[in-house]
Amino acid sequence: MKLDFFAVMFNLISLFVLIGVGYAAVRTGVLSDKVSGAFSALLLKITLPCTIFISLVQRDYNSEFLNDSIIIFVTGLIFFIISLYLCRYIAAFLGVPKNTRGIWSFVCTFSNSGFMGFPIALKLFGSEGLALAVMLNISFNIVIYTLGAIEISRDNPNHNAEKIDITSIIFSNINIATVLSLIFYFGQIKLPESFATPITYLSNITTPLSMIIIGMALTRSKGLEIFSDKYAWECTAIRLIIIPLVLILLFKFFPLSSNPLVSAVFVVIMAMPVASVTAALCEMYKSDMKFTAEVMFIQNLLCIITIPLMCSLLA
Repeated sequence: MKLDFFAVMFNLISLFVLIGVGYAAVRTGVLSDKVSGAFSALLLKITLPCTIFISLVQRDYNSEFLNDSIIIFVTGLIFFIISLYLCRYIAAFLGVPKNTRGIWSFVCTFSNSGFMGFPIALKLFGSEGLALAVMLNISFNIVIYTLGAIEISRDNPNHNAEKIDITSIIFSNINIATVLSLIFYFGQIKLPESFATPITYLSNITTPLSMIIIGMALTRSKGLEIFSDKYAWECTAIRLIIIPLVLILLFKFFPLSSNPLVSAVFVVIMAMPVASVTAALCEMYKSDMKFTAEVMFIQNLLCIITIPLMCSLLA
């Protein structure tokens, strides 16, 4: 499996530049950091659902793809659930402050599977790799916007588990878009161009918008404070190095499928930095945004090195 490391690094650097745009926009007064909440709502309720929906609707059905897609979907579902709660115990063991343990567990578990993972999967593995990444992203969406959202909300000092509106989480725009995309994909229902085009336009906004939100969030950290939080470095090591290495070793002896692409896609997606929607979810649930911004900055910076390194171990 020949991997184009320069293409990987170019994708990461391009995304990192967009983070800088968001940061500069707030620092120079072009935008107020108060608008990040509105941007986050736009991302979570409109553009991201469009991205999820259109990613499968535009694909032709392939029966040979079904078996591998089920495998990667189920494996992802199991991984995200186990990792989320295992990391909570690890956070307690490491002494992470109680009001940060939820987001700490979250950033260890959920990678940037869609915004960064999709273009990299396409570059490395072609259209089949991208399709598998999309199927893995379905399990990601199911867990991140249900159990993941609940985990983040635990950090809010005003949080009351009994008052969480589970119905609104389950029937979020994200999950509705996921279900509709599956119906359209497996039913091979084609959208008229008049509908597909505006949905695609909105989908194209998702990546730059999510990166800009991250950059805006970074303005809440001051100077070298970004690099001084040991808990941020600990979860970064787990997210970028430990989890991918464990998966590489595991799949070496217990491959997910006879198709080696399934295991490779799973590892590469899990080697991505923290999910871009983390900032938006923290904004929504009033979690520790400063810690989140520090983690996202560090991980997006270091992944330029760690992702090609993990890819080299797959080759």
